[in-house]
Amino acid sequence: MSPFKPALVALALVALPFAARAEQSPAREALKRSCTGDYMEHCSEHAPGSPELEACFRINMKKLSPGCAAAITAYKREQKTPRQMSEAR
Repeated sequence: MSPFKPALVALALVALPFAARAEQSPAREALKRSCTGDYMEHCSEHAPGSPELEACFRINMKKLSPGCAAAITAYKREQKTPRQMSEAR
């Protein structure tokens, strides 16, 4: 593996569509920590930040490590909460 591959993987995880918010959050950091191996194993053929990458994670959810699946679920829940609050106004 080239020395740049881990950095590209980390960048890919940062750019996941469900991780698109600018500020850092604990849930976003958990995505980066927990999903790098799953990205490499199941979805590395997809471009970082692409709709195909998000679909790949969704399709492979049952194959993902428990930590990655939990991190994705927590991040989606975190992202949904602020949106729901603004819609209620």
